Amino acid sequence: MTTPIPRRRTPEVAADESTADLATESEADEVTMEALIEQLIDRRVASLEREIAELERTLEEVDNFARISLNERKIKQSEENIAEFSDSLMGFAEKAFNNINELENRLDTHALLLAAILDAVHGEDIDLTHAERHQEDQLVMNMTPDERLEEAIERLS
Repeated sequence: MTTPIPRRRTPEVAADESTADLATESEADEVTMEALIEQLIDRRVASLEREIAELERTLEEVDNFARISLNERKIKQSEENIAEFSDSLMGFAEKAFNNINELENRLDTHALLLAAILDAVHGEDIDLTHAERHQEDQLVMNMTPDERLEEAIERLS
């Protein structure tokens, strides 16, 4: 706040000074009002800044909670998917086991049938060269290339 400097008044200057004093007083009032307004604005801005900081902290907490919640949902979904996959594998294993049992039963039946046929034809002279050739062909088909090469070398030796 500025203080006016006292001057000596003359009649001519008196009118000018009275308007100048009024101007100085209004300027002082304006400065005082401006200062008050600035203080009010500063207080309000500080209050808003505190509210913003508090809201940011709350938002961070909510974001962390949402992230944790989302991860928990993902874990639960993964567990459900694993359970479904496990059930699917169990079904596949049961089906494969049943198929293997069926094949074993067929093999047993064929072995018994073959044994009965061999017993029936035991006394007769049967040409089994075709069966032996078929068995050798299957053996060759089931051999690896290296095994086939070794077999061919042994035949030539």
